[in-house]
Order: sequence, then structure tokens, then C-alpha cells
Amino acid sequence: MTKKDWLQAFPTRRIKPLDGLAVTAEVWEEEQTYHRQRQRFHAMLEHGPGIVTGLEVIASDPPDTAVYVLPGIAVDPQGQSIVLVEPVTYDVGQSAEGLLYVLLSYGESRPRAAEDAPPDAPRYVHAEYSIEARETWPDTPCVELARVRRQGHGAAIFNAQDTAFPGPNEIDLRFRREIGARPQEAAAMAVSYLGGGRTDVRHGQGASHVARAFNRSEPHTRLHVDHNVPLGPGLTAYTLLYLVGQGSFQLSREEMQALYAFMQGGGTVLIESCRHDTAEGEPPADTYFYNLMGDLGLQLTELRSDQRLLREPNLFAAPPAGFETQGAPKVIVSEEAIFSTYDYGCLWQGERRGRSASREEIRAALEWGANIVAYAVARRRRVRRDAQER
Repeated sequence: MTKKDWLQAFPTRRIKPLDGLAVTAEVWEEEQTYHRQRQRFHAMLEHGPGIVTGLEVIASDPPDTAVYVLPGIAVDPQGQSIVLVEPVTYDVGQSAEGLLYVLLSYGESRPRAAEDAPPDAPRYVHAEYSIEARETWPDTPCVELARVRRQGHGAAIFNAQDTAFPGPNEIDLRFRREIGARPQEAAAMAVSYLGGGRTDVRHGQGASHVARAFNRSEPHTRLHVDHNVPLGPGLTAYTLLYLVGQGSFQLSREEMQALYAFMQGGGTVLIESCRHDTAEGEPPADTYFYNLMGDLGLQLTELRSDQRLLREPNLFAAPPAGFETQGAPKVIVSEEAIFSTYDYGCLWQGERRGRSASREEIRAALEWGANIVAYAVARRRRVRRDAQER
């Protein structure tokens, strides 16, 4: 429908109830039609057609010619709400080939009475839907759920290995139109200081600067920072733990258990030594951190260019400069931990060794901090989802 058609079809009159009004089937239908049309116009003109929530499309396990459409809600181009209350299997079939659109359409049943109802029982119109895979877009209103570039008759359909670049015979979700409001996700970073018998809050303040930058760039996630957090059972409330070494230290058995449980529950650990007040070279806390990572069984390796930390949400060819300007700073990672000798915490405060940091250096470091937070948020979400599916 064009904009003019929508305006001409908009309901502009409604029935006024009066005592003694004969509510015939025609009157009742007109009254209900008015409200249904108003609801459809609101959905279409205020939000537009698309997917409100859910309706993810996933491959079979093991992959075959079918896909699964998970429960969810969509609004079609005529403002009709389409609801799937349970997963649906759709078989693309053997013959379909080329670019296929997986489409969801609205429908209604003929009026029918409930089973075993008496003859004079009311009849109901049931909302229905249909799913189909087509090579062309139909003239009838529908909502796109996915696309597949199928190569070969009867080829199996897979989940995309890289959702940004789905390949042949992989489910392409890039063209789905999401119209639902996304709830804001809460994330928290704990800053803990180890060794030295003192608490230099420089890194905690730097972490707060990262949180402010992250919250401006990621409106759907809100990051909070707590300082001086002890290593105990309360760590499970945090998404990211920032361990700052300020000298030699030794963790107790209870602290080790809390740290291990935190990582097993989906938490990510960022590890750095404060280099602000140390001479050039490796500060004492680095040695203790290496020992700690070994005791925890962490196998850390050099950061590869294809890893998420360097790509999302900000693209880096390599980790940016940190506070440390001497030697060969490095970042080594495992799934659960990120160990850095750059000392980003001091740079997040605007400092580099022997001089003030430039605006460009600070910006790059804050964007790098946002990547670390985004990695921790995504990992915690994935671990929790996997735990729910088991």
C-alpha cells in the first residue's frame, strides 16, 4: 500500500454505544474491525514491518535440507501481527536452488466453532501463518526471515561460520529487519588490586573512563565499575575482572577458588601490572601473574589478527600503544583471560611513560578498552546460553 492508500483506509469513525442499541453481528463486526484497523495502523506506521522478537532461523543438527524457525513475533507490511509460539521445521526441499528468500506470511482460518461445541456456540477466526522459500519476492505481504544462496540441488543448509559474510549454502540473516525494542543489558567491571600493600586508584579511575566511553558507543549495554573489589564469592556478579598488580602477592586458597569459579561461570579477567611508579623493565607483579596463570591452568597465546578482540566493535591491526613506551609490550590471551604488559590503565588516565598522552593515543586506548568489554559481555552471554541448553 502507498502512503495515500494508508491514509484513505485509516478508520475515522466508530460506533457510539447507546442504551437500546441492537448489537447485531454486523454492528459487532464493524466495532471490532475499527479496533483491529487502529492496531494495525499503529504497528505499521509507528514501527514498520519486520521482526519484533525471536524468529531466529537455524540449521538442523546435523545439517540437512531443513531449517528451524524459533518462536517469535513479526509485523507484516499491512500491520498484521504474526506469532509463532513454538519452533517450526521448514524443509527447503531438494530442487530449490539459487538465491532463496525464507519468508513468513500472515493468514486467517475460516470461522469455526470449538471442538464438541453446541450448534449455537460462537465461531472463532484463528490467526495463522505460512513459511516458504522462494526465488522471487511475492506481491503478497510477507516478512523476510533469512536468505540462502544455495549451490546444488539437495545441498545441505548450514549456520553461517561468519554471520557478517555468509557463504554458499549458509543461512544469511543480514537482511532481516529488526523493529523490536532491545532491552538494555547491564554489565559490571570489578577492579581488584594485588600486592604492594597500597591501593593506587589510578587504574580504577581509568576503568571508569573506559565505562563512560563504552556506554556512549554501545547504547544497548550499560557498564558499571566497582573499585577495590575483594576476590571472593561476590565476583560472580561481574562480567569483567580487572586485576591490577602493584607488587609481589600471593593469593589464598579461597581467592584462587573464587577466581576459578568466576572464569568458569563466564567471567573474563584482564590482567595488568601498574608501571607508573616502576623503573623501566618488567615490574615484580608480572612474574607473580605468570605464576598465577600457570596455577589456574590458563594457556595464553599471542593475539591473532582474526580474533574478536581486534575486530569488534572497533577494528585494530594490532593492540594500540599503552602507557609503556619501552621494550616490547605484548598482549597474550586465552578464552578466559587477557594479559597485557602495555599498562592501558595508566593511559586511560591520559599518561604515557615520561610524557602526557596525545588525544589520538587516548582515543585509541579507550576504543581498545571497549573491545575488551565487548568481548567479556559476549563471552558471558555465550557461556550462560550454553549452560541453559545443556
